[in-house]
Amino acid sequence: MLIQTNYTTFAVMKHLLTLCLLSCLSLCAAAQDIASMHTLWTLDDEHHGESPMEVVFGAESFNFFDNREVHSPYQRSQTLFGSRLGVELGLRSDANTIMVGVTGVKDFGQSGLAHEDFTFYYHYAEGRVTGAFGSLPRTLLRRELPDIFVSDSIRYYSPTLHGVLLQYTTENGYAEVYCNWLGKQGEREREVFEIVTDGRFGSKGYYAGWCAQLLHFSVPRHAMGEQVYDKIMLNPHVGFERSGLRWADAISIEGGLMLSLNRDRRYMVWQAPMGFLGEARVRKGRVELHERLYAGNPQLSDYETFGNALHRGDPYYRSDLYSRTDIRLYLLSRPTVQCYAGASFHLTEGALDTSQQVILRATF
Repeated sequence: MLIQTNYTTFAVMKHLLTLCLLSCLSLCAAAQDIASMHTLWTLDDEHHGESPMEVVFGAESFNFFDNREVHSPYQRSQTLFGSRLGVELGLRSDANTIMVGVTGVKDFGQSGLAHEDFTFYYHYAEGRVTGAFGSLPRTLLRRELPDIFVSDSIRYYSPTLHGVLLQYTTENGYAEVYCNWLGKQGEREREVFEIVTDGRFGSKGYYAGWCAQLLHFSVPRHAMGEQVYDKIMLNPHVGFERSGLRWADAISIEGGLMLSLNRDRRYMVWQAPMGFLGEARVRKGRVELHERLYAGNPQLSDYETFGNALHRGDPYYRSDLYSRTDIRLYLLSRPTVQCYAGASFHLTEGALDTSQQVILRATF
């Protein structure tokens, strides 16, 4: 589907970014004293009545093996095998926390680190409102978006967001929005950032929710013959989830519209692929079955031109019919340690690809 326009719309994205920053500063100004959470070390100045302060520490070990055997034109055969380690240290006073840390990703069989980054951020949490500003871990998100928005590879190799995160939580659901700055403009580098919102609200197991991404893909400084690329992805959906059933420990079903708006400003034409996106998940004991289905117009427009530099979702969604079926066996399933072995089956037009995973994640 093509939509012709004669005007530029994405100036509003920078205004949305400014609004996010101002909202975060407002949260900081509104912080009030509440009871401290789990205390590791308390420093209390009784004479001046200052709030108690505690030293907090966190660590994550994430290890992955992902072997992909591909026959379709949408992916490529490869093995992702490596380990990620992150540590953080900080100070907390009531609702306010300042953290600093480092993260490194090692690809086995390759010298050096595949990725390294620092985390340093301010985190505010009181009641229903939380927020963070700085370079912060993706683990602060309520959940990761579906893989049409964020691929498995990004989850493995890019554990950090750079920008601002705002969250609102009630007993009936949550809403969050964040800005992630992906690239600073330079002589050869593009200015790239995304504004993402995710949320759901409901009761008695039924809910309505949304996922949305606005991505600004600018041009290098003094670039000749290139133009800004505009991208919007929208996924309103409804769902149902329940746990503690006789025949299943947990079950969830979700489905909704998947709409993208993509435009290369060289041509000033909107491409608007649209389709149905659904998923279902069932877990019993140590076994989990997870199915994802997309049917409609091929997504990720102009992938052949810009590739992963523009699109952060799984390339399989360039197919007009894509089914992914995951079968997982949880070897460990504890609050601090999870380990599973899994097999995935990727069905597209005339091709069936397979992949196998072993994932071990420990947090402290």
